Amino acid sequence: MARAVLLALLFAGLTVVMAAPWSLHPASRVLVDNADTHLFLWTLGWNAHAFATNPLGLFDANIYYPFANTLAYSENLIGSSLFASPIIWTTGDLVLALNLVSLLSTALCGLGAYTLARKVDASVPAAILAGLVFAFAPTRFFRMSQMFLNAVQWLPFCLAFLHDYLRRQRPRDLRIAIAFFSLQAVTSGHGAVMLALAVALLALYALVRGEPLAVARRIGDLGLTGLILVIPAVLVLLPYRRAHDEVGLDRTLETWAVTPESFIASPTVVDRWLLSLVTSHDVTATASAFLFPGYLVLAFALVALWPGRARQRPQPVTTAGSAGS
Repeated sequence: MARAVLLALLFAGLTVVMAAPWSLHPASRVLVDNADTHLFLWTLGWNAHAFATNPLGLFDANIYYPFANTLAYSENLIGSSLFASPIIWTTGDLVLALNLVSLLSTALCGLGAYTLARKVDASVPAAILAGLVFAFAPTRFFRMSQMFLNAVQWLPFCLAFLHDYLRRQRPRDLRIAIAFFSLQAVTSGHGAVMLALAVALLALYALVRGEPLAVARRIGDLGLTGLILVIPAVLVLLPYRRAHDEVGLDRTLETWAVTPESFIASPTVVDRWLLSLVTSHDVTATASAFLFPGYLVLAFALVALWPGRARQRPQPVTTAGSAGS
């Protein structure tokens, strides 16, 4: 418990430092004053209002009359609103709620990555480093003003407990993983898609490593509790399906394409200078996004993959049947 408190303080403090000076004025300053920010302020405000007055009518927002289900015209931010609403109810300050929730998401990303790293047997220093990378890599701060892209904090927690389930076969771990998946689904649709892909890849990896499919046992491990926990992830999809059917709103991978330069582009002075040494082409000018993770991240990855650095992993714990935890 003491370590958890210290880690929480570490990532919270670093979040404030890394996001300064914006983080030092959470009630009076937004990171970017643009249309997205105004949309997120309204969404958090509407959700807080609906939670308190008519939660079953949450998606029938007060825009685009006479259309119904209008909250599904964009990201719903329900998961973020669970944290923002108490702030809004007590202070009435939408800017403060938006900023504190965004900062909280960043700190939780660090804690989540630390948890995942420890679950795969990384040392404490290595796990802290993983948390630093996931929470504070440049790509996060380039997108900090877009709440739905920044709020992916439940992703590593879900993968951590899913990994534990595959290794120890404890039904409790599977149910906790599902709870985190549902949290991510109601927090960020983009994050849910990324998490679903990660879960699929982890499951495929387990199958390749010899983990049996054992469908009947998985269903038993899921149990009624697991089915209840997955309901929010399913229900949140229904309004978007309705929006697609009624007004033709849809999002496909065709609209997510980026130029190849985006994966090496960064607005930092160091990156621009290094790129100028290898090409006369202005990479930043033709990039449609800044997706370069940073040189330190790549350096750490190379060190981790360097031959001879692997150490003996603990053997998986196997249990017969679907014994409970």
